[in-house]
Parts: sequence; structure tokens; C-alpha cells
Amino acid sequence: MMKLFKRHSGFIKVAAVGIMMLFVLGACSGSGGFSNMTDTEKGGILGGAGGAALGAIIYHGNPLAGAVIGAAAGVLTGAVAGHFMDERKKDLDKALAPQINAGLVTLQVLKGNVILVTQTGETAFAPGSSVVKQDFISTIQTVAHIMKTYGKMTVDVIGHPDRTGTKAERQALADQRAEAVRTLFLGMGVASALIRSSGNPNSEYLDGRVELVISPVVSK
Repeated sequence: MMKLFKRHSGFIKVAAVGIMMLFVLGACSGSGGFSNMTDTEKGGILGGAGGAALGAIIYHGNPLAGAVIGAAAGVLTGAVAGHFMDERKKDLDKALAPQINAGLVTLQVLKGNVILVTQTGETAFAPGSSVVKQDFISTIQTVAHIMKTYGKMTVDVIGHPDRTGTKAERQALADQRAEAVRTLFLGMGVASALIRSSGNPNSEYLDGRVELVISPVVSK
């Protein structure tokens, strides 16, 4: 097994770094490419590919990946990741049923065994505000509880701006909203290595929502 890891170490490192760069460039880019994808497409890349990369490079001593997988209490193999995330989807469906039925959040499964939790108009940030509404805090608490209970997952918090303001102002507001949610996760005991936050100033929604992209930490 160790010989197999060594034989493919170059390819795995290059692939992992490429995926990481895709996330960074997409978050920072003002136009084109990743930033202009729909949020569903972006969530699939962040969750499925990003999680797989983190799982793969731990075998080669990457300290960041090691921190993530350590904080996640382990790593999933490709064969069981699908079942694991199906069960977490059921957990979330049950725990968030009141919020879903009330139209406060939506829940869907994306490619790569990724779960997307999205604010609706009822819980989205007030115009110009980065203060998390109380109705969404309970959703964050539920997600935090499931992450701490079962481990082996990360969450990407993606903030969205309003329709008004300059591009720089929309970027700042989207970032502030994502960071506000990330701060709540930290306060609820989710390890910082398991949470990433980023604003999407080029969002097609422009309605103040935040998305939680929950991904398995996977080893291929």
C-alpha cells in the first residue's frame, strides 16, 4: 500500500494543489470562470472535489490536510462516503423539518455527495446587514451539532450580496455575511479547520442569502 501511495504521490499532490487553487482563485476573482458559475456548480466543486483533495494529500504529510482530517475525526473512503452522506442528509431532513416546512431553509444534494443548505427570503440577511437572523441561527446550530456528532465533514460558508452598492461594496458585504456565519460555527464548537468562508459578489441571486456547502472528507 505504501508503495502505491509513493508511486502516485506526484499526481496526487498536483491534483490536490490544483483544486485548492481553483477555490482560492474563484473566491478572489472579480469576473469569469469559477466566480460566474451558478452557486450549485460552485458548491459541487468546493464540496466534492475539495473534500477529495484534502483526503488524498494527507498521505503525503501535508500539514493543512492533516489538520483538517484530524479535526474531522478521520477520513472516509470513496466506497462509504455516499452512504455516510445519505445518512447525514436524513439526519438534516429530520432535524430541520420545522424550518424546511416553514420555508426558512432549503436542503438539497449536489454531485460528489455534497449537501447544500440555503437560506430563504425569510431568513436571509436584512438589506445592508451582516447580522445573522435568529431564524437561521437554529439551522446553524443543527448543522454544527451533526458535524460534531459524526465528524468527517467540512462546511463552506458562501455569502451573497444585495443588489445595491458598488462591486467592492457587494464583495465586502458578501464576505462579512459569510464570516458572521463562520464565527457562529466556531462559537458552537466546530473546529476552525473544518470551516471556510467566502463571499460571492457575482452571485446570480443578490438577495442576501448564505449557503452552507457540507462536504465529506474523502480519501480516494
